Amino acid sequence: MSLEGLLGLGFLLLFATLLGLFVVSARRNSARPPALRPVDAYESLPNLVGEAVESGRRLHLSLGSGVVGQAETATTLAGLTAVGQIAAVAVVSDKPPIVTAADGTALLLARDTLKQVYRQQNAAERFDGEAARVAGLSPLSFGAALTPLIHDEAVAGNILIGPVGTEAVLLAEAGRRAEVPTLAGTDNLAAQAALYPAVEQPLIGEDVFASGAYLGRAPAHVASLRAQDAMRLVVIGAILAGVVLKTLGFLP
Repeated sequence: MSLEGLLGLGFLLLFATLLGLFVVSARRNSARPPALRPVDAYESLPNLVGEAVESGRRLHLSLGSGVVGQAETATTLAGLTAVGQIAAVAVVSDKPPIVTAADGTALLLARDTLKQVYRQQNAAERFDGEAARVAGLSPLSFGAALTPLIHDEAVAGNILIGPVGTEAVLLAEAGRRAEVPTLAGTDNLAAQAALYPAVEQPLIGEDVFASGAYLGRAPAHVASLRAQDAMRLVVIGAILAGVVLKTLGFLP
């Protein structure tokens, strides 16, 4: 095995070890809330959900325009985690949330997530399969279909977490005109740049993948964040050490 392969395997084993240690630590300290870096978008979510429930209006949760099975699968699953956490609180409303996607597989996953939430709330009879729907099969049609949704469904807030392009600005602009708050996050750099000035609470960079830790506080999700932070320090240290060794001539 090459040196690069050994280093990669070593980092993978180190990450797995750190993850296991942090999971055990998080479960032992489950009585205390984990100390996480403040993220304005996640901190504002309880108020947004509460206002929607009290006003009897719907929340619109979107998984973006990604396709499960392709490069954006991880971002879609991150959005699905957020859907489950938010829906667990919002389904008590007279008008439960709706979920939009642009892929059939993502639609099935969203429906299954909603069904599990209703079962956990002992309200399986209230589950409506039409609450999850495909808004458009292409990025442009997806963005265009979300624009009239705000008025048609009397939406109280938009929450978009998932892979999406600059077409997401259509949703943000429609929300601004209707005075409906929009929270959005994606891993697409162009979309991040377009959404940053357009939405009230943007999720920047890796914050998209932290919804499970911030919303559900599950020990595994919190441990994953801490393991990632630890690995960043390890990688930074390795890079600095390599630069020093290279400068001193110890490395070719």
